[in-house]
Amino acid sequence: MFFTSKKTIGLDLGSSSIKLAEVSVSKGIATLENFAFVQTPTAGISNGDLTDTFLIGESVKTLHKEQKFSRKNACIGMWGASAIVKKITMPKTDLKTLKEQIKYEAQQYLPFDISQVTLEYHVLPFSSSADQMDVLIVAGQNESINKYLEVSAYADLRTSIIDVSCLALANVFEFNYGKFNEPIGLFNFGSNSTQFVVIFQGEVIFARDIPVGGFHFTNEISKNMGVTLEEAEGLKLAQSTQTEVPENTRTYMNMALDFVTEEIRNSIDFYSASSADLYLSKVFYTGGASLTAGLIDHLTDVLKINFEILDPMIKVKPGHKKLTANYIDQIRPFLAVPIGLALREVGDS
Repeated sequence: MFFTSKKTIGLDLGSSSIKLAEVSVSKGIATLENFAFVQTPTAGISNGDLTDTFLIGESVKTLHKEQKFSRKNACIGMWGASAIVKKITMPKTDLKTLKEQIKYEAQQYLPFDISQVTLEYHVLPFSSSADQMDVLIVAGQNESINKYLEVSAYADLRTSIIDVSCLALANVFEFNYGKFNEPIGLFNFGSNSTQFVVIFQGEVIFARDIPVGGFHFTNEISKNMGVTLEEAEGLKLAQSTQTEVPENTRTYMNMALDFVTEEIRNSIDFYSASSADLYLSKVFYTGGASLTAGLIDHLTDVLKINFEILDPMIKVKPGHKKLTANYIDQIRPFLAVPIGLALREVGDS
């Protein structure tokens, strides 16, 4: 999976920032050659839906040129409601008829018509009973896939892989940490969405985008204190750095904290209900919003689960002089998904 020689750019299109990571892989050794990010154009992306592909593409093109990225091959990560990753259980089926059977089975779980999606699947090597099989289905709305390809074209990139961001998160974790014989939860806390993935023995067994993130804290401060979103963002960041802020800032931060924690708890409970014998006892986290003051401590305290930082650079070497140890520490929360995308290969499962 990781042992061919290549150099690829992982393109992570977030609602708050666009991230580019150029990674080379040779003989199993990965090197981060370049990394850069830029603020996502206003109204360019909404809940994973690309609302202005030209503006986004131009931003990527400018970033690629100004930061001197050397390659054009890119893997883009989809996220949001247009990308579905789900484990389904179905009767054991002959491999010759599996593809058609999966289309029929998948239709029951997809919120859109099967004729309007590109569907991929991966048979998991374990199942709940001898006469059944567990299959991971990955479905992307064709309309959304075309928008991601438009961004690539406007950015003057060559895109042979459109991945799903939650799978890239699992990919970068396995590359750095290996496989575990217990379920491991992965959280990527973003601005408007938090990706939650559970992996077991190197396989993704659960994935969902939770519609909460750093923006909820900003919005709560803005609406309750009567300040602009920009001012509210400044107050939120000041709280994180323990700078003096108005006393009620913490009150509204805590309101958002309770809401976000409840949404995370609901998703963990949903996972637990569907995987009763695979108890989640440990999770790793990343993402820019994970830096929000009090978030990780509150989640650990309320959910009684150990949260550990996901380090995407354990087995990835920095390969450029600008990628100093101090700079890597600053950008670490933003690296996991774009590096995970850059590690993908055509044909990977």
